[in-house]
Amino acid sequence: MKLRKLNNGYYSLYDSDGDIVASNNVDTPCSKKLSKENCDKIFGVVDVRKLADVDFTCEIGEGPTTNTDINSMIRKSYLNGAEFGYNKAMELQKDKLFTANDMMQAIITTQVSDAVHNNEDRLELIQSLQQPTEIDVEIEMETKQQLVNGYRNQNENVIGFIAEYESVLLPKLDENGCLILKKK
Repeated sequence: MKLRKLNNGYYSLYDSDGDIVASNNVDTPCSKKLSKENCDKIFGVVDVRKLADVDFTCEIGEGPTTNTDINSMIRKSYLNGAEFGYNKAMELQKDKLFTANDMMQAIITTQVSDAVHNNEDRLELIQSLQQPTEIDVEIEMETKQQLVNGYRNQNENVIGFIAEYESVLLPKLDENGCLILKKK
């Protein structure tokens, strides 16, 4: 299966026929849901708030309600500042990246590898270095017991309930009912 990161911040999971199997967009018509956090992890997206929260320690200390309120305000300001700073740094660095043409010129000039014979090979090499928008994944599965049979004749004179179960392989879901994906 292919997990695609869309430009609007959503993710969609496609089967081998190209049909959407799951999405984290509620407007996408599919029966299964995806977790943004699980998809972000697969694509290596940094959760700046979570990263900043791990490092946060209050200087004032816990105590009366006023200190707790102040701590809460300080914590929120710290998290907002960390997120703003990270996003601003990313924005300022975006023009510092090499373009495909810059890389093409560098490869042509230096002739890095004997395996690269023409410009099409070089462009493919350059594009392979860019952030992926599609990753091969698989759905985590788990074995569960499922009731197969209910009432039936136990013998000629008695009809009763006999529980029969079989093991079935089902998609593993997180606490919110979203599919759990992993890289292939």
